[in-house]
Amino acid sequence: MSESLQEEVFSINAIYSEECMVQQASTIYVVHPPSLPEASIQMSFPFSYPDAPPIILSVSIPESQQEYIPRMDVQALTDILLGCYHSGEVCVFDFLDELREVLKVDEEYYEQRKLMSSDACAGVNNGDSSDGEFDSENADNWATSDMVVDRKSKFIARAMEVHSVAEAKANLAVLKANKKIAKATHNMTAWRIKTDREGITIQDCDDDGESAAGGRLLHLLEDLWNVMVVVSRWYGGIHLGPDRFKHINVTARNALVKGGFVQDSTHHVDKKGKSSRKSK
Repeated sequence: MSESLQEEVFSINAIYSEECMVQQASTIYVVHPPSLPEASIQMSFPFSYPDAPPIILSVSIPESQQEYIPRMDVQALTDILLGCYHSGEVCVFDFLDELREVLKVDEEYYEQRKLMSSDACAGVNNGDSSDGEFDSENADNWATSDMVVDRKSKFIARAMEVHSVAEAKANLAVLKANKKIAKATHNMTAWRIKTDREGITIQDCDDDGESAAGGRLLHLLEDLWNVMVVVSRWYGGIHLGPDRFKHINVTARNALVKGGFVQDSTHHVDKKGKSSRKSK
């Protein structure tokens, strides 16, 4: 065992528990992620580690957890691991931290799927709004897009008719009161409003940390009035590059189509965020 690996194992077990990294052979460890301690990840560390990355050999996840972690296999874990690895630097702590975020996103996705299958709109519940859910009136007013999943990032958009900035802000506050939506990495917003009496026009947007996303949403609302759109993204641990803007755009348009704000005459959305022209 290299000195770097020895120090890393000692530190991780001191931070989490003595069972977090258990040596199985001279270069093989079984890792129990703190975010899912029932799981076991078998990792092999080359003698040259950290100059060479570790290898995921196998993964074992309790059956009770597999429903909301559909792709936590060797390949998925390897993608996360290599995304954390930098030559010459230990990476297990970063890997466990990134895995925690990914598992949280997967749980959010599972909960969203359950809610989307109900009679209410996605991400809402007909129960008491005091615990972070929506009442049925708020649920019925949101048009919700299909979910787009790409490299473990999830995107959902919602659109609603609004007639004042105060109404838009109130709707956004209620939306973010939902604990699942509040935990999204980004909740990007845009609205365009034209008052009936004064004819005043107002438009605004918010990136919520996703640079330039709000402006793109605002551009999508061009020629539309009295509508707001919110796109939620749960980051999956893998950078998507420009593709993230495509998914933001696609889900936002899908929500606008479902809400009747625009006609569905150009594109169809699939679950991977790809769009295809519809035949007329």
